Amino acid sequence: MKTLVVYFSFTGNNRQLAEHLAACIGCDTCPVVEQKKRTALTVILDMVFRRKPKIKPSDYTFSDYNHIILVAPVWDSKVANPMQTLIRREKDFLSDYSFISLCGYDRPGQKDSLTKELSVLAGGPPKVVFELKICERLPAAQKNDVKAIADYQVTGDDFSAFEPQIREFLNNIIPLATARDDKEPGLA
Repeated sequence: MKTLVVYFSFTGNNRQLAEHLAACIGCDTCPVVEQKKRTALTVILDMVFRRKPKIKPSDYTFSDYNHIILVAPVWDSKVANPMQTLIRREKDFLSDYSFISLCGYDRPGQKDSLTKELSVLAGGPPKVVFELKICERLPAAQKNDVKAIADYQVTGDDFSAFEPQIREFLNNIIPLATARDDKEPGLA
């Protein structure tokens, strides 16, 4: 199965996740690139006013792939606005896709909310939705600290800790036989 990992990352964390996934399964990565530089203020304004940021055209043809893995932050229990723009633009080629995020919090019902949002945006449900929560990697005193979560930069140790979840995500979308070197997905 030919897979493409498409990602948007504001802090670099979801870019690292996308690169990790691509290395695990040996596939291409495609960044979502905005036409204007994003700031924390534009993130807030996009959420409040439901703005649709402009993005640059992709270097990849989505129809060339059997499965698309979307990787993006979750802002206020919604897919980050630049990824929303990409999904709207490419929805005709998202018949087989999944979503995973390095997000900040553990909000009740967020996964169901994301699944519904993605289904509407893409015109059909994702194969699977996974959230890797940064708050789980913080000391107890910082688990609800917005600044600590926003400033957190993932490391190799984080990916080691998230490995069981990443493996489960990949096993839900990619048959074991297609993993690079016939290894179990996520162990490359």
